[in-house]
Amino acid sequence: MLHVDKVDSFLTEKLKISASGLTPFSNYKLELRLHSDNGILRSYCILKSDEHGKIDLPSAKPIRGTYLDADPMGLFLTLERTDDVPFGDMVRNPDAVPFFYTLRLLSESEKLLDEVNLKKRWLHPAVTEIEVKQDGIWGFIFKPPGPGPFPCIIDIPVLSGKIFKVHAPLFAAEGFLSFCFPMFDEPGLPPRMQEVDIEYLSKHFKYVENLPYCSDKIGFYGISFAGAIAHHLATKHPEISAVATTNGPEAFYKEKGYMRENGKAMECETLNDSLSTMPNGVLRQRESFLDLFSRLKPETSIQWDQIPRHIPFRILAAMDDWIIDGISNGSHIRDCLLKTGHKVEVEFANSGHVTIVPYMPHPPFAYNKFVNVILGFGGETAIHSKTQETAWHNHIKFFKKHLGTPKHLPDYKRETHIVIPGKAGSKI
Repeated sequence: MLHVDKVDSFLTEKLKISASGLTPFSNYKLELRLHSDNGILRSYCILKSDEHGKIDLPSAKPIRGTYLDADPMGLFLTLERTDDVPFGDMVRNPDAVPFFYTLRLLSESEKLLDEVNLKKRWLHPAVTEIEVKQDGIWGFIFKPPGPGPFPCIIDIPVLSGKIFKVHAPLFAAEGFLSFCFPMFDEPGLPPRMQEVDIEYLSKHFKYVENLPYCSDKIGFYGISFAGAIAHHLATKHPEISAVATTNGPEAFYKEKGYMRENGKAMECETLNDSLSTMPNGVLRQRESFLDLFSRLKPETSIQWDQIPRHIPFRILAAMDDWIIDGISNGSHIRDCLLKTGHKVEVEFANSGHVTIVPYMPHPPFAYNKFVNVILGFGGETAIHSKTQETAWHNHIKFFKKHLGTPKHLPDYKRETHIVIPGKAGSKI
């Protein structure tokens, strides 16, 4: 009954899903379950079969469900947390392990008619993952096949400070050499970001720059606070060729969002937490950051004029961001860069703060240990997730334009039968 063209696929690949042998002109339910480490996430749609007893998901418009318009990946875009997922949890996948799903076909009376297990890989089998631990360097290289040299993208560490292999494997699947690394809250590293010196990040950049298979075309990518770090590092490294950021604040801030430089704490403004609001017990920080950025002085701002003019920028700013005001923040970064003579590409996106990669489940909020509250991110699931598809495509397009277009990776031998690991442990 169910037909899926690739039960084993790479994360960013779109699938062709259909069903046949059905009663003509009858309603059926398609349900997708993601078996995550956090628990099960679920999406569904109600569809009517055609006169031949078939349903073609790419062209079928749901009668109702978690998404409303015909979309081949609508079920993957609108996965939502079930009661199986603890409150405040979010799917992070820092180790880039495969995602496992179950696609289910049910009758109008909820009788299970067929089901198919699916696997989406984060690490392309043709990509080699290399852990590096030497001379104060700790990180992960993702190397495409062949001797290179390859254009390179360095994924700047995220706010958690921990290992986060979410973006780098996907860049490598596009043919880029990529590198990611932690900066605190891991064994052998400082416990807090405020104890990390910016030179630690520069040291990793210099290591990657000297790899024999790294070309002279290197880009920085940073999401959220990593975006601010990427902007700052651009003032120090004229060797880089492009910078792309997603929802990066336009400046560092106290008491949580700053680092050390030249042996002392960065000079920055202090966030006024009293301006934040708590609708339904979820922290919304937008007003606090608007106030903070309005108080920036030259000495507490990114030194945009110190960034070489040859470095182009891509700025993605979310318009439904609960942490920073995407329109104000993105516009001001754009204006600062245009004023200093830089080329800037700006995308104002219909999404929340955590705009990551295609088919990563949307978290409207999550527990944040640094502020010890449920932190709101914003975004409506279907719109936010669709934006992740287009935003990632545009990031790749930007890097190919400015770093060069790498070779396509060869296809891999795909599994034809998928077994869900640990499926019996779920409560659903």
